[in-house]
Amino acid sequence: MNNNPKISAWLLASLFAGHVWAAETAAPVADCSGITDVKSRSRLLLESKVMMPILLMLEGKGEAAFHPAYLPPASQCVFEKFEVAGSTVQAIYAPLKKDPAPTLHWRFLVSGAEPREILVLYDGTAAAMAEKDVYYVVEERQGNISWYAMFRDQPAYAALKPLAVSIIDGSAKPLALVRWPAGEKEPVIDTYDMKRLK
Repeated sequence: MNNNPKISAWLLASLFAGHVWAAETAAPVADCSGITDVKSRSRLLLESKVMMPILLMLEGKGEAAFHPAYLPPASQCVFEKFEVAGSTVQAIYAPLKKDPAPTLHWRFLVSGAEPREILVLYDGTAAAMAEKDVYYVVEERQGNISWYAMFRDQPAYAALKPLAVSIIDGSAKPLALVRWPAGEKEPVIDTYDMKRLK
């Protein structure tokens, strides 16, 4: 464990409270009014030393809580609706809040026979450990949790939308993919892209 007391406290808070913090149930969301995209370089963060603590914090929550979770946002709105491969996608914006626990910044809700939800989260504990902001794009689907990108800057919607489209149409490849087989003692890492994660 890290010897920095502030980081250690944040890490412990994330582990113990992670069972309570979870995505809220779906409810109708109003359209955005007056919200514009941020001006950002949307620099990717491709560091194994950032990804591994995120995976370990998730594992520390245990099998029952092995899901991407975040603090419910104070507000959210539908920024845009678009079509991908015959499915309607709602891009939902939540004002950025920096907290030790993961907080929601964007989510892409995909309609269809198999509804999907792609999350863009800010992770304050990972940021404290990395000593830089950490945002990541993650999806849980059919028991698998996939991380598709990490950013060191607040990502612009202009950078997130094409990434979401590529995730939905299946052309994006995850940086990491993990699952926890029922009854096993620990999760399994099926994908860890060592070519991209340095």
